[in-house]
Amino acid sequence: MTEEKINYIYEKPHAASLADVYVEASRELLIPFESTPIESFPKFTKLTGGLRPKEYSILCGATGVGKTTLVGNLSKSLINQRVPHFVASVETGSTDYVKRIMSALIGEDWNTGDPVPVEKLQNFHSQHGHSFQSEYLWLSLYEDRFSAKKLMNDIAWMVENKGCKVAIIDNLNFFMDVTRAADQLIEMDRVTHELVVFCKNINVHVIMIMHPKKTDHGRVESEFDVKGSSTAVQEASNVFLFNRPHEELIKEGHATKFDRELKIAKMRRKGRAMGARMILKCANGVTYTEGDIFCN
Repeated sequence: MTEEKINYIYEKPHAASLADVYVEASRELLIPFESTPIESFPKFTKLTGGLRPKEYSILCGATGVGKTTLVGNLSKSLINQRVPHFVASVETGSTDYVKRIMSALIGEDWNTGDPVPVEKLQNFHSQHGHSFQSEYLWLSLYEDRFSAKKLMNDIAWMVENKGCKVAIIDNLNFFMDVTRAADQLIEMDRVTHELVVFCKNINVHVIMIMHPKKTDHGRVESEFDVKGSSTAVQEASNVFLFNRPHEELIKEGHATKFDRELKIAKMRRKGRAMGARMILKCANGVTYTEGDIFCN
């Protein structure tokens, strides 16, 4: 019996030598990727190092806690800083999002459905109109589901053509294909993985809003309360949890029931910040300012 000879054809692996990667690592140590500070939140910026490019962050909080108001405050700061960024606020829509930014600037909720007096709008335009006629914020006009592939294309185009440094997406559910309930976790893992890999290869920081699992107490206490499987948490660079303040903080005078509590549940490059909690003061319901920080 004659043995058949098998000829293997090997392709060159997708790999590089230690010497080549050492050069690249040294370059990044000398000249790190420039992070984006949030000037309205200097304590948060110092704690986290700002919003670094090539990272994917999760912002998780219960429905109605104020996640969209928070990212609207981030946009307010980025506009004032003249930092180009992109927002896909699919859940609420582009005009709703802009109203939230306007409200945060003026310190009054203009997004109630009630008409705003002409005089107030005129005064707002005279003070802030120039910022709203700039190109520091681009908003997606989609108001229903669209594919993660299309989202990544839009972000990449905004980075390449408009210099966007940050992308804020509200929320993950709108970029998942409609599937059976039994397949939702698989679909969530697929979309999350594609977005994380995308972020590693493009100079942008993506903030993705996600919903929590149902909890007995209504709070999102740990990264494992994020809805879905553990893949999103494992692959994300950072995980931020957003809650109404704990009753103890209210009793001790650190917060009121109108304030919010932001917890750093995961931070890949600033591990010492993990577990830190920051009070965000919100006396008028629309503008967040920094309060006390509690570190473990």
